[in-house]
Amino acid sequence: MSRPAWLLLLVAVVAGCDGGPLPPPRVVSVEPSRRAASASGAVTVVLDAVLPTVADYGSGSATVDDRMTLRIGARAFGPSRWTDGGVISDFVPSVLPEGQYDVTLQLGDGRIATAPDAFTVTPGDWPASYSVDPIPTETSGVPFGVTLRANGPVDGGFGGTVFLSVPGATVTPSISGPFQGGLRVEVITVTGNGMRHLVVTDLVNNSGMSTPFLLH
Repeated sequence: MSRPAWLLLLVAVVAGCDGGPLPPPRVVSVEPSRRAASASGAVTVVLDAVLPTVADYGSGSATVDDRMTLRIGARAFGPSRWTDGGVISDFVPSVLPEGQYDVTLQLGDGRIATAPDAFTVTPGDWPASYSVDPIPTETSGVPFGVTLRANGPVDGGFGGTVFLSVPGATVTPSISGPFQGGLRVEVITVTGNGMRHLVVTDLVNNSGMSTPFLLH
């Protein structure tokens, strides 16, 4: 554990043993704080908080309650436990429409911090459509690779993500990883049977569909 994390733990234990009220948490920064709707990538949120503790005087120990919920708008972000000294990084796919979003932290004892309008999503620049390279016969529940292509004026520059679905079956993941140079090779698992199509759709409903493939 890093020195700042040890210091944070020490302060938390002292505050918990003293029995006084703990200070409110803070959302210190969000980086980047602005991104296009059609982009995707890592976002880092820096938090400042004293974690609640439960002291066991008989054993001379203290348990830190490190539960937390962090959200960008309504979307969950990062882990469910305090980590890395409050520097939380997570991948955010291109699923947030244009607008301004609060960043909200809730700790295990109910204390809440909100940074209003801390993350801004600007208009995106989307491909006109998508295509999927032919998929051979596949086995239900067994992962396989698919190649997704962005088509249109921004095809080579598109770095966002897309939604994945297979009508009549289930597919994981339901959101792709980021495209690079207008291309994404994704490993998916489809559970079902019969002739199926893989459907690709983005946030603004541009779409594409594979040719039929057999799933058994």
